[in-house]
Amino acid sequence: MKAFFVGDNRTNVNWGRAASIALRELLSREFEICGCVTGDFFDLSIAQAGLVGTLTPPRFYGLVRRAWRDRTRRPFSWWMRLERLYGAKDFIAEEPAESVDNLIAHKQKYWSLTQIYQQASEADVVIVDGDGDIVFSTPPRRQTLFLLAMIELGLRLKKPVFLVNSMISDCATSGRNLKTMATMRALLERCEGAFLRDAESYEYVRTEMPAVKAQLIPDSLFAWLPRFASPNSHPPADGDFILPYPESEEHWGKLDFSKPYICIGGGALAGSNPDRAAQTYGKLVDAILQLGLQVCLTENDTPDSFLRRIAKDKGIGLVPVNTPIVAAAAVLAHARLFISGRYHPSIMASLGGTPCIFLGSHAHKMESLARLLEYGDRGQFGGFPSDQEIAAIVSLAEDYLAQGESLRERIRRVAQFHCAEVSKLPARLKQALVGAHA
Repeated sequence: MKAFFVGDNRTNVNWGRAASIALRELLSREFEICGCVTGDFFDLSIAQAGLVGTLTPPRFYGLVRRAWRDRTRRPFSWWMRLERLYGAKDFIAEEPAESVDNLIAHKQKYWSLTQIYQQASEADVVIVDGDGDIVFSTPPRRQTLFLLAMIELGLRLKKPVFLVNSMISDCATSGRNLKTMATMRALLERCEGAFLRDAESYEYVRTEMPAVKAQLIPDSLFAWLPRFASPNSHPPADGDFILPYPESEEHWGKLDFSKPYICIGGGALAGSNPDRAAQTYGKLVDAILQLGLQVCLTENDTPDSFLRRIAKDKGIGLVPVNTPIVAAAAVLAHARLFISGRYHPSIMASLGGTPCIFLGSHAHKMESLARLLEYGDRGQFGGFPSDQEIAAIVSLAEDYLAQGESLRERIRRVAQFHCAEVSKLPARLKQALVGAHA
């Protein structure tokens, strides 16, 4: 059976791309992936197609994309104003039906849109990876609107559509966007199923969208657990072996994985205010260094670049964001401890039994993960931990380190359970398809 896979995020540098790779590996057990929309399409500034109706010929779309990114600078500012005056627009609109109308109207002119339409048409089923992109914010996220458009496209082509591996949440800062939520509900009610990755998202759908055929399946990244079951999965003792191009001098010679180490990563909330984060995390690093183990910083996404300042100031190692993803996961899986506000890197750590201390993020990501991994009432700290919270983090870190292998084994058992659960996803999709045609 041919599947059109929407949302393969391996084109993004974010370490969460590992979940998309794991999901595609899972789906390939039961489906032939005949087409794919990569995650870079979610961002208008880097997508191969997005702005339509431009005066500039499609073969120069790369220049249009660059002008959009730099539209506040001369000479691009007047160019973009002229393009908009004559009808250039983002093909993604708030209404998914309008987005699909735009795609169909302009697909002959823009090859990337043609490819999306052809691949969806030729597939037997459309599978949409929701990941952490469905947040009902005001204004609505383009990522959310893009996923809505792809669901609408599949339904319009009369294909069975599934939403998988997804979080669904109100926005922690702007509250619930009622219009976007209602649109999502109407579309999901027409889908064959929605597979949510955490209990909070599942309960949200059960409460707010009761007609949706919802199921709870853990994140696809748990399927990578067997990769880290062997002692051979440890990162190389000399950390220079994993540094990506260009091998920056400031990172060279600083990573030593032959000795026990603690990893500290960033977070979406921290990345939204890098100056404040650099100050707060600098204090956190100083406090954790007092535990006597070396500290390694992990740049899990580009907004975590504030960690580079800290690494340079403290003279400690940093694993760059563009590190090969399996090597990055190995670093976390074999650390003594991981402190972070990042969802998928925390799962990577858990695959090897590494205890996690969770920092706050947008929506309910980290809180839900703490529950999923059975951390009990030891929930999350603030995205910018206060001095009092840093002291509590150090105390908790001492406790986790003292528990040693017994705690690591408990974490691995929980991860093993979730690995077994997510491995059932392809069969559940097939089962739902059979039931729909019974």
